[in-house]
Amino acid sequence: MKAFLTPLTLTLLAGPLFAQTPADTDKRIADLEKQVAKLAKADTKKDDGISVKFGGRFHLDTVAYNGNENSLPNGTQLRRARISFKLGLGKNWVGEGDFDFAEGDSSIKDMWIGYQGFKNSLIQVGQFKEPFGFDTLSSSNAIWFTERSYSDSWTPDRHVGVGYQTWGERWQAKVSFFGQAIDDTNDHLAADDTTLQTDHGYGYAGRITFAPVLVSETKAIHFGAATAYRKPNAGPDADANLLDLSCRPEAGKISKAKFMNAKVTNVKSWTQLGAEFVGVWGPFSWQSEYQQTKVQRLPGFGALTNGQFNNSQEHSFSTYYGQVSWIFGGQRTYEVSDGLFGKVVASSRGALEIVARYSSMNQDDLTAIDPVKGGIGKNLSVGMTYYMNKNVRWMLDYVKVDNNENAKPNKRYNYGKASYTNDDFAFTTLRLQVNF
Repeated sequence: MKAFLTPLTLTLLAGPLFAQTPADTDKRIADLEKQVAKLAKADTKKDDGISVKFGGRFHLDTVAYNGNENSLPNGTQLRRARISFKLGLGKNWVGEGDFDFAEGDSSIKDMWIGYQGFKNSLIQVGQFKEPFGFDTLSSSNAIWFTERSYSDSWTPDRHVGVGYQTWGERWQAKVSFFGQAIDDTNDHLAADDTTLQTDHGYGYAGRITFAPVLVSETKAIHFGAATAYRKPNAGPDADANLLDLSCRPEAGKISKAKFMNAKVTNVKSWTQLGAEFVGVWGPFSWQSEYQQTKVQRLPGFGALTNGQFNNSQEHSFSTYYGQVSWIFGGQRTYEVSDGLFGKVVASSRGALEIVARYSSMNQDDLTAIDPVKGGIGKNLSVGMTYYMNKNVRWMLDYVKVDNNENAKPNKRYNYGKASYTNDDFAFTTLRLQVNF
C-alpha cells in the first residue's frame, strides 16, 4: 500500500507545479517535501496493538554407534518438534512462547512477557533460560553440532523467574532470579502421600560479555563471564537435597545411557562459574568455554572420618570445550545485544561448514572423605553441515568418546550384567533440520 500511496501522493501534489513561476515552484517543492515526510512518518508509526508471529522447527536424527561394549541402540528419532510464537503487546511490551512435542510428549520451553520501554534494556518475567553458558544460551537452530557440548548437561537452563538485560555498542549484561521450572514441582505426589515435601528450589545467575574487537557483525572477538547459584529443587524426602549431574556423551536420546553419573546427596547449594572466549572473522569462527561447579553440603550426620562427617565433604567438578568452524559460501554473525552468535547467512547457492570440537567433562572428585566417582569423558568431534537455505540444513557428525574407568552406565545397558567400564566408542549422527 505504501509503495502505491507515495507515487500517487507525489503526482497529486506535484501537478500544480507546472503552472507556477520558478520562485513559486521552489516554495511548493519545499512544502511538498514536508508533506511527504509527514506521510512517511505516519505510515511507519509503530502500531500500539497486538501482533503475533508464529514459527517452528523440527530436527530429525539418525544415530549409529560402533565399537561400544555396552548396549547402545542405533535408530532414528525426532529430536525436536516445536511450535513457537512471538508477541508484540503494544508499544513497549513483548512476549514469547515455545512448545515442544518430541518423543511423544509435550512440554513448555519458553513462556515469558517482557518490557522494553527503557533504552537498550529488557525486563522479563516468566520461564526462560538463565544467563549462564554460551552453548546453552545459543538456539538449537544455530548450534554447530547436532548436540551441544558436555557443559550443557549441568547449566541451569530454563526456570521461572525475573530477569533484567541491558547492552551497549560492545557489551551486554544480564542478571536474573529464578525458582523452579514450570513442570518441576511436587504436584505429581498424591494428596494423601505422607512423603515429606520440601520447599521449591531457587537461585540466581548473571552474565556479562564484551567485544573488545568489533569491526562488524562478521568480524568480532568476544569475552564473557558468568556465575550461577542454586538451591536443590523440591522433591520427596528420598530425593530432597540431591544434585544429579548425570549426562550422555554429547549424543541424542536414542540411547538413554548416561556415562557421567555424579550424584551428590545432602546438598545445601551449588555455585557455578563460567568463562567464554569466542570470535568470528569472516568465514572462520571459534567458540570455547570453561565451567566449574562447586557443591556445598548441609551440616553432616552419621559416620565420622578424621573428625568430619562423611556426607559433609564439599566437591568440585569441571568441564571445558573448544570448537572451530570454517564456512564456504556463507558467514556466521555475532549479535552484541545477546552476546551470542546468530544464524549462518548463506549465499543463494547455499553454504558448506566444516567443524571440529574437543571437549571434556570431569565428574570425579576423589577426596579422602566421601569421594565421588562420576567419571571422566573426553570427546573428539568432527562434522559437516550443508545449509540449503536459511530454513533447511543437513548435519553430519562423527564423535569419538574416551571414557575413564569410572564413566559407565547402569547395568540395564548390558543385558542384565554389570556395565563395562572404560568403554570407548564412536557414533555418527545425521540430522535434517527445518525451521520457519
